[in-house]
Amino acid sequence: MKMKKIKEMTPGLSMILSIVTLIVLCILLSAADKKALAFQEKKQAAEAAALAKAEAEAKAAEAKTYRATFVAVGDNLYHGPLLEAGKSDSGAWNYDHIYEKVKDKISAADVAIVDQETVLTTDHSAVSSYPSFATPTEVGDALINVGFDVIESATNHVDDFGSEYIRQTLDYWKSSHPEATILGIHESQEDADTIKVREVNNIKVAFLNYCYGSNTDLLSESDSYMVDYFEKEKITADIAKAKEVSDCIIFIAQWGNEDNTIPSEYEKQWSQYLLSQGVDVLIGGHPHVLQPYETLKDENGNEMLVYYSLGNFVSRQQDAPELLGGMAEFTLEKTESNGESTVKVLSANLEPTVMHYNVDQNIFNVYFLKDYTDELASAHDIQQDAGFGRFSKESLQRLFDHIMSVPVEPSTRTDLLDLVYNANGTMTSADGTVLYDDEVSNLNPVDERGTLNAMKEILNGT
Repeated sequence: MKMKKIKEMTPGLSMILSIVTLIVLCILLSAADKKALAFQEKKQAAEAAALAKAEAEAKAAEAKTYRATFVAVGDNLYHGPLLEAGKSDSGAWNYDHIYEKVKDKISAADVAIVDQETVLTTDHSAVSSYPSFATPTEVGDALINVGFDVIESATNHVDDFGSEYIRQTLDYWKSSHPEATILGIHESQEDADTIKVREVNNIKVAFLNYCYGSNTDLLSESDSYMVDYFEKEKITADIAKAKEVSDCIIFIAQWGNEDNTIPSEYEKQWSQYLLSQGVDVLIGGHPHVLQPYETLKDENGNEMLVYYSLGNFVSRQQDAPELLGGMAEFTLEKTESNGESTVKVLSANLEPTVMHYNVDQNIFNVYFLKDYTDELASAHDIQQDAGFGRFSKESLQRLFDHIMSVPVEPSTRTDLLDLVYNANGTMTSADGTVLYDDEVSNLNPVDERGTLNAMKEILNGT
């Protein structure tokens, strides 16, 4: 009886067991699916994180490039008739018109550099010209109005009247144009010890400016910080400081033999030294005539673009080579990659300029040579000096081409680096020894191939 009952219940129990088993299997499968899904999600998240990290590392390693354009011109030197050109019947003084023919290129550059050769004064009764220059501050206004950003001031004329006028010049720049970077002259020792840096398009550029010497030596020892002169120890230290606070260095030098289109031994020795110290661009002035430009390299991998002299920018000098100037043009490119940055110079050029004037007509303008005409040349006051030589657009271009074509033989000497020029034309060595005219001439001779007489022959096509 009991056995029969059990047999009758077995099919139902089997079904229940099957259902239970199925439910358990479903539960187990569901758990497995969830575990597999969680694993897959975790795997995908890890892969996504790895991809994001790789992309971030690739982006960090990707090179970033920045560029800035520069122009630079030579001496802004105001002689008597030029000073008069700024006066008006109303009593106002203004010199903007002198620069209007070249303004567009200056204002278009990211940074524009000019050599303001002389001190500036707000006192019109104190304005003076050669041999001791004091120039009205309205000339400074015109430089800013045309687009100049950096004013180089360490020149042989900057202490023509001693410290008082240097301070007056600095006060003018500080109060009227604080945005301008003023080089080579200082209001304090602290300022003299501070490297001037401008940041443009993420490129930090340090500017240094020094002069070979003074025409007057009027500064007292206590005021010696006011002007930067060539002293090897100071320059070496300043370059080292500049490297710490900038991406590259532009060095501006007042040097060379006046009215000579060939770089002097002094220029060549200092160029080699500055190259070895890591200067990126070297811009020269003071000879009042153009000299060549080139890129120097050394065995340590240093490269430096050097313009030995940009000649005069604005002046009323009276020999044709002194009226042919140049506007340096170059681009600095900074590359950042893997936390490191490098800077190189691109697109170096020198655009010739001409200083045009006719005093009787009160016309004074600086032109690009490409825009100058023979009609203008025929009306230039230089035509009154029939003995000088041909003065035309074609002869000026011939002179420019000649100057640029003369190779510069690098110096292997270093004996001028420790010498300092004195106002009387002598030089003093580091140990205090004074070298007189003949000794100076032997160390730093005038190259007759670059004199005004030699340039007259080029102008005449002979």
